[in-house]
Amino acid sequence: MKKIESMAKRHKIFTGFIFLAIAGMVYFGYAKIVQNKTQENEIQETAIIKKGDIKIVVTGTGQVFAKSQVDLQGVVAGDGIKVEKVLVKNDQTVKRGDLIVVLDTTEPKKEMQNAQLNLKSAFITQKETNRDFDKQTIEERWKRQAQEIIVQQKKLLLDDAKRRLEDYYIRAPFDGIVTGLDVEAGDSISRDDIVASVITEEMYAEISLNELDAARVKTGNNATIAFDALPGVVAKGKVEKIDTIGKITQNVVSYEAKIVFENNVELLKPGMSANAEIIIDSQENVLQIPNTAIRKNKDGTFYTQTVSSLESGAEGKTKTISKPIKIGISDEMVTQVMEGLQEGEEVTLKTSSSGKNGINNKEKTSGGLFGGSFKIGGEKR
Repeated sequence: MKKIESMAKRHKIFTGFIFLAIAGMVYFGYAKIVQNKTQENEIQETAIIKKGDIKIVVTGTGQVFAKSQVDLQGVVAGDGIKVEKVLVKNDQTVKRGDLIVVLDTTEPKKEMQNAQLNLKSAFITQKETNRDFDKQTIEERWKRQAQEIIVQQKKLLLDDAKRRLEDYYIRAPFDGIVTGLDVEAGDSISRDDIVASVITEEMYAEISLNELDAARVKTGNNATIAFDALPGVVAKGKVEKIDTIGKITQNVVSYEAKIVFENNVELLKPGMSANAEIIIDSQENVLQIPNTAIRKNKDGTFYTQTVSSLESGAEGKTKTISKPIKIGISDEMVTQVMEGLQEGEEVTLKTSSSGKNGINNKEKTSGGLFGGSFKIGGEKR
């Protein structure tokens, strides 16, 4: 009886081992199927090689400035000069020589009138000394010559009086826009007070760049500029100048780039914030490959995997073929293909976060907004 019970016990144990073995085989078989299915799905994620434009940009922020600005002051001597007239308003467009403000001209007009009378008197005296020139004595001729000098002096005094009177008329120094006007008729000003400013319609932006981006920007680079105060407005411009000496703020070095606008921007004012994208490289209508389709060899060269259909009878399955490629510039999403592929070819994409030979999918490029560099295959280009 005990022998039978022992045999039954061993049979149960053996049966349990068999069951566990079968269960393990089923589990690992299922896992393998899932793994193969996942790999198959990854391989089947593809993209088509096509043509398009690629540009690499660096970005920065800054401010808008007027190309020229002149502060207008009453240059006449003394304090407490009264404003007689104000002939313009803020934001009004003016031409060179247009009157902006007229100061009280009572005193300078009196001076000019006196100078005119003195000159007239000198002319009368000169006319008298010129009579009977041929009969004049030497002493009379000296008096005539002295009177000619007096006439010239009176002319100079009249010219000075006219110039002083003109100082009471404050005019636009060039074609532009009036800004900062803060006086009215009847106000009193001193010679140091700024009554208004005139700025040109032409403006530019000064954009701050980090040292890495500044090293890649060149004069003549095209740029686009957006403005916080003018949503939807984008201006085009060119880099005119880059600082040769950087500014250090909290141990961070930055360089100012001057971007001149190609056209006047309506409603744009000096002091507004500006956000610029500077194009440091671009290619138009070139073959593009997604960055996630690029693999890297150990020797530093690149390749990709193209999709090719199997022969008939293979249930429509495909195979992949490795092709060496030569690449050019790259932005955040795509890279220029210079050799190795043709338009319309299908390539596989790396869907894992990283691969032995592929580009790290988690590694962001920074060729677009708020970045100036880009990376391929984990190497900065």
